[in-house]
Amino acid sequence: MHKIIPALIAAWVATSPCANAQAAEFQPNFTVLSDDIVYNVNADATSTTDETEVIRLNTDQAVKQRGQIPLRYSTSLEGLTVKEAYTTTKDGKRIDVAPDKIMEQQSAASAGAPMFDDSKVKTVIFPAVEIGSTVTLHTLRTQHKPIFPGQFSLVEYFNDQEEIRSAAVTLHAPASLKLYMDAPGMSGGQVGPDKPDTQTWHWTLENQPAHAPELGSVASNDHSPHVIVTTFPSFAAVGTAYQDRAAPKAAVTPAVQTLADQLTKGISDPRAQAETLYNWVSTHIRYVAIMLKYGGIVPHDADSILKSEYGDCKDHVTLLQALLAAKGIKSTPVLVNSGDFYSLPNVAAPLGVFDHVITYLPDLKLYADSTAGLARFGTLPANEMGKSALMVDDGSGSGKIVVLPMGSPDSTREQITTHLTLDGDGDVKGTSEVNTSGMFDWLSRGLFASLAPGLESQVAGRIIALTGQNGTGNYQHGDVHDLTQPLVYRTEFQLPGYAQFPGPGAIQVPLGLDGFSNIASTFEEFAPESRDFAMPFLSRRVTQTTIITLPDNVKVANLPKPVKIVSPYGTYASSYVADGHSITVTRDLTISMQSVLVQPDQYLELRKLALAVTRDMRTQLVY
Repeated sequence: MHKIIPALIAAWVATSPCANAQAAEFQPNFTVLSDDIVYNVNADATSTTDETEVIRLNTDQAVKQRGQIPLRYSTSLEGLTVKEAYTTTKDGKRIDVAPDKIMEQQSAASAGAPMFDDSKVKTVIFPAVEIGSTVTLHTLRTQHKPIFPGQFSLVEYFNDQEEIRSAAVTLHAPASLKLYMDAPGMSGGQVGPDKPDTQTWHWTLENQPAHAPELGSVASNDHSPHVIVTTFPSFAAVGTAYQDRAAPKAAVTPAVQTLADQLTKGISDPRAQAETLYNWVSTHIRYVAIMLKYGGIVPHDADSILKSEYGDCKDHVTLLQALLAAKGIKSTPVLVNSGDFYSLPNVAAPLGVFDHVITYLPDLKLYADSTAGLARFGTLPANEMGKSALMVDDGSGSGKIVVLPMGSPDSTREQITTHLTLDGDGDVKGTSEVNTSGMFDWLSRGLFASLAPGLESQVAGRIIALTGQNGTGNYQHGDVHDLTQPLVYRTEFQLPGYAQFPGPGAIQVPLGLDGFSNIASTFEEFAPESRDFAMPFLSRRVTQTTIITLPDNVKVANLPKPVKIVSPYGTYASSYVADGHSITVTRDLTISMQSVLVQPDQYLELRKLALAVTRDMRTQLVY
């Protein structure tokens, strides 16, 4: 999964936990005692949002997390006023936030990140915070320019991993304004208006307990109570609104035509042309997020992107669309969520749902994401695969919801061939060659690209230690930015004192230093006996062949029996074959999912497969 790389990186820097640490029951860091949100919407879709939130701090983490609250806003589109902020101590004393403790600065998103925006952050620093104290924050936001002209949307999620005693959302709007609503898990609806010609809606949430987070599951937004209101009648209308402003930016200019012709000189096949143009945009246009005024939804024009040689996802899509059009190849933008948010609401709210744009080429029936930088043509990053997305133009001039490809065992593969030799002292020396495709190719490129040159051996040693082995190693790989060829990488490793020869004894088949997405790592998220929430889990095929050469004076008494496991979600087979002092171990795992998400009732059956495979991976060679 796409969590493999972050998990590895986190593991490299993680400290060892105390051996005597005891498991504790889940306790939410804070309790939302009340959250009262009032929207007042005008006929032109401008609005104000008045919110008062009272939070009790339950843990040290809460004191650190909520002792200061950052409030981000776009200066070109909205205003933000802190009406009131104070701490209530455990003994009931109120201490107001001093004016000089409401600090405003340019958005911290620009610091250390490739981003330019017109956002500012007001950080409210609460005094005298400690466990048991509460903080109260009253703010007023004024949206004086809608992001989509004439269109209003609100999105309020109430995270079910937080304890919420009371929450309320109230909406006042002109009676003439047609609104579409989705409020699962909330009580309420339309109520009598306070003023003539006004519609008023009111929803509440009471006494929501906190559910412990489940690592590896979908985002909490997928299953939390929420209120979503929009003036968009359909996602097709959202697509039209996006296309109306984005399409003119992808015009084929003389500069675009010249570049497209130069890049595709001597190439006549449309697919090869498209791949060449995609590879150029992926590797030559640096990703820089730009959010100035309407920059969050409106791309720059193709010529500007070419001149600057950088842009965000919308700019990537726009430039690629223009280059493709210069060669007569059709394409259209596709809006998707790039995080762990997999579900779409029942109404067409664009904001808080979609945060990323990719490309669809209808004649090739192929999706591409040039922003990923390291994804080969036709390969989507793992965090996009299988998601519902909005194609802004389905060929008829209208948008529609589509499901992105989720991959298959044929398209998402890792093949690992390992040769290792044990000497008379039980020391292991070995090499592995790893061939990847699809998601695994993208993951491996991303990991190697994240390393400073020369750190490969340190990372190799760390991974060997994390897999319960003792030794050293190194990685060798080609140019991760060369998208014309699949990535093949090689490893070498040494594991001193792995076996005690001449025996008798037993050893597991050494893992050594093999692929990042090997069989052993496939089921890392399957330790819990059950789950309450869905979990992303993609189809794949992983094949590992290990050839072990033993010393002349060591003989395996009995080879393990071959294993064949058949599950509704895939198959696993292993075999052990001896030829003199050489033993060849073959393990082949195929995961075939019908959906990108494993539901809680499916998890139990899939976990059976995980446990059976894990058991076989621990099989020992007795000598």
